[in-house]
Amino acid sequence: MKKKVQVFIVSDATGFTAEMVISAVLLQFKGIEPVYKKFPYIKTKEQIRAILDQAQAVQGIVIYSLVSKDLRLWLRKEKRKLNLFAVDLLGPHLERIGKMWNLNPTFSPGRHRRVSEESIRVAEAIDFTLRHDDGQCIESLQDADIVLFGVSRTSKTPTSLYLSCNYTLKVANVPLIGGIKPPDKIFDVTMQKVGLTIAPERLAFIREKRMKYAATRDYLDITHIQKELEYSQRIFHQIKDIQIIDVTLSSIEEVANKIIEWRRERK
Repeated sequence: MKKKVQVFIVSDATGFTAEMVISAVLLQFKGIEPVYKKFPYIKTKEQIRAILDQAQAVQGIVIYSLVSKDLRLWLRKEKRKLNLFAVDLLGPHLERIGKMWNLNPTFSPGRHRRVSEESIRVAEAIDFTLRHDDGQCIESLQDADIVLFGVSRTSKTPTSLYLSCNYTLKVANVPLIGGIKPPDKIFDVTMQKVGLTIAPERLAFIREKRMKYAATRDYLDITHIQKELEYSQRIFHQIKDIQIIDVTLSSIEEVANKIIEWRRERK
């Protein structure tokens, strides 16, 4: 049975971006059923206080996207007092980028509405990626910008979402399962194709951490894992112009950056 979690989205503009980001994150937790409550165009501490009280009453979580430094600092103090779990989506990025380039942000709420077209493209990319996760919707695979291939637990889904959220790319991912022939369509697609591989020992470790998803003991057996990876390599060699990336020691961001660099080189 899924656990219902009340998610309070607080924004000084539409709240669209904050909702989109947290939705993409929570979709990765199959045991959670989020219930979203959005509070757009928030301007005062009094408004925020009322929302925090509601969140505390139901043990919900708060996601806030506030440009105002004063409101963000105040909310940060209040969440500690109330022992609330709250995530600041804008503040850390504003501070880091400001320090990196020695610049001060404008602190003007609602400026991102001027780039609504870009927001729509990001939303469309994320929607496509979620619908084409784990081999779904193979019939429309040709509409993807990138297709990722790999055995289970090679970070296909999080890498796909990272590329969608940060580079507005429509990404599909297709699992390769030993002994099961992949759809013929994957050999015909012409967009960028990426095969993800990993060291057997590392994959065994990752899978053991997620034992509840294991259907059989073979899923964790190192010999079986080696055979799975050998099978995936055979499939990779049959796919024209595929880029193969070893994710053993790489973070999702590093893998995504390699994909983007290769994409730029090809162009």
